[in-house]
Amino acid sequence: MTKNHLALVAILLASTLPPAMAAPAAAPATATAPALSQTEEASRFAKQMLSDATAALTKQGATEAQKIAAFQEVLKKSLALDVVGRFMLGSTRDKMTAAQLARYDAVFPQYITRQYAQQFKDLVGRPMEVTEARALNTRDSIVRAKIKRKDGASINIDWRVRKLKDGSLKMIDIIVSGVSIMLVKREEFAAFIAKNGVDPLLARLEKEAKGA
Repeated sequence: MTKNHLALVAILLASTLPPAMAAPAAAPATATAPALSQTEEASRFAKQMLSDATAALTKQGATEAQKIAAFQEVLKKSLALDVVGRFMLGSTRDKMTAAQLARYDAVFPQYITRQYAQQFKDLVGRPMEVTEARALNTRDSIVRAKIKRKDGASINIDWRVRKLKDGSLKMIDIIVSGVSIMLVKREEFAAFIAKNGVDPLLARLEKEAKGA
């Protein structure tokens, strides 16, 4: 058999092979979604937090107390409570006893989330527009939103969002019309401690955490 005959036989055999023996087709390339930028991630985080807060505060059939409690849970999930708690104590933390620190760490999450839930409950669910998102450094971003209040006036609120070491995003500050709520609270704590001491501050936090 000549080389030409062999080539013809090979072509005929290839054309009669069952599909299972044919060469597999190349898998279609799957499109990979582009990674979000730092500011896009921060914006998405802030919008989701507001959505969760709105759901908590507008739940049908829930009492006012139940709505506030649900809003607190959203804040507990969204705030970097350990970061915020340390910041608010400032240098006082280094002078506190182990028992005082344990007491503070136990009450702070309930205290601060109740404070913010009461302070911002009337703004949540109002018409909102994210107007700006900018990176402050490689970890922190500011997300600014314009919220229309019930009286028709608008207010700017900035959320400082940080990417933690585990990759999660948490809020570390709320800035209302240029004023840092965390810094105001830190100064309030410092003034109270200077006048009354640490234990009276802890007693006050425990009382206010219960809504008393």
